[in-house]
Amino acid sequence: MERTCSITGTIVTDKEGVMWMQLRPALQTFVKTIHDGIDAGSFISYKALNNVLHAYVANLTAEETKAHDALVDSVSKEYAQDEELQPLHTHPNEKPLTFGERLSDKIADFGGSWRFIIIFLSILVVWMLINSWYLASKAFDPYPYILLNLMLSCVAALQAPVIMMSQNRQEDKDRERAEYDVKVNVKAEKEIQLLHQKIDHLLLHQHRNMIELFQLHLDLTEQVQQRIDTIKNETR
Repeated sequence: MERTCSITGTIVTDKEGVMWMQLRPALQTFVKTIHDGIDAGSFISYKALNNVLHAYVANLTAEETKAHDALVDSVSKEYAQDEELQPLHTHPNEKPLTFGERLSDKIADFGGSWRFIIIFLSILVVWMLINSWYLASKAFDPYPYILLNLMLSCVAALQAPVIMMSQNRQEDKDRERAEYDVKVNVKAEKEIQLLHQKIDHLLLHQHRNMIELFQLHLDLTEQVQQRIDTIKNETR
């Protein structure tokens, strides 16, 4: 029985083609988009079907490329618009230290060392020995060493705020480091989320297209097997 191909208009036998309804739903939709007048009774020759399949695979590839480009553009826009995804300055510009800040750092370093403790204890012992034995009758600060107590009080009163100034400045540095670490963590989290979105998007589309192509391959294999069986039957 002869039939007319709805795509090319050529006349072939019904064994040299398939009905439009026998195609996969996705392929049916594609055929209707590229050729007008296709309906349930349309017949497609194998030669025309081969061209349609080439166009269909090319269309799937183009859609995949388009979807990938759209995803890349979306990620790029999100990078450009989100402040938390902007590059971070790993070496922030620090203000030059003033003379008082440098002095407070040196005093804090010296006051928190064993050298200061040893020197300070040595001065106390020497002071008490001088005023108790060496200058026993003419001591300038006899026991209970009132002048020494006054000097110790003055040193403690001056040393404490100087050390606090150094500690406050160190706390400011630690706070800046903590804020920088938080920004790094937030940026890393968002970048991981964007990476997951991109991977999920790619896997979803590729998986769907692979399944579609695999089904097409099975359909073509079945059609080839049917034609082989038909030829065998005719040659008997």
